[in-house]
Amino acid sequence: MFLTVKCVYELESNNNAEMIDFKLQKISKWKDDLIHLIYPSSCLICEKELSEFNNHFCPFCTNELNFTYFERYEEPTILDQLFWGRVNVYSTYAHLFFEKEKSTQPILHALKYKDKPEIGIEMGKEIGENLKKMSSFSSVDVLIPVPIHSKKQFTRGYNQSEKIADGIAEVLNIPVVPDFMGHAKQTESQTKKGRFLRWDNVENKFKAKKIASTSFKHIAIVDDVITTGATLEAIIRMIRENNPEIRISIISLAITK
Repeated sequence: MFLTVKCVYELESNNNAEMIDFKLQKISKWKDDLIHLIYPSSCLICEKELSEFNNHFCPFCTNELNFTYFERYEEPTILDQLFWGRVNVYSTYAHLFFEKEKSTQPILHALKYKDKPEIGIEMGKEIGENLKKMSSFSSVDVLIPVPIHSKKQFTRGYNQSEKIADGIAEVLNIPVVPDFMGHAKQTESQTKKGRFLRWDNVENKFKAKKIASTSFKHIAIVDDVITTGATLEAIIRMIRENNPEIRISIISLAITK
């Protein structure tokens, strides 16, 4: 008799818990639907209203994204070639091509200037899935985001390259070390500078920690967009000063076409 009552009590308790959980899920769904109705989200590219099933981009704009497909290349890519004769890079990957007035531009603009760190994380996850297809990245054991000056990070609230790295790390299950590279002082904007002016602007502006011989063997530097490669070249040179034997690869959300 006691066991029967106990079993009935436990069954009712489980049913009640399931019912409560079901009701909470319904309330959460109603709340999300109400928020979407009052504050509908819009596509970052075309600015049309998104359905509740789309995240950041409408289906049409998603199909229009200018992917590099570097993960399918067997020959050197334009990003590989960018560093030939400059610094030794083990492997490279960029996710999107960047062209003004094209779909990649509003993505980068929202990530850097419209307080949308979640875009960096989501795009980082996409990058991570593609990197899993590339054997050259299988030995990467740490991600190093390109640093920004503390004033910029305070104003923006985050480092966009670090957010991209966070998304990649979630997929590849490797750590992100945001403080490995120090930014010695704030530099001028790189936007309107040519290659040699860019190099002059970043040379000796970075400082890198020395890696213990028993720790990381293959690092990947994560950037948001690559134009001339001058910033990455400066960073790689700084790392090599203290760590000449380490393997260095490059990952970027976008590269200029």
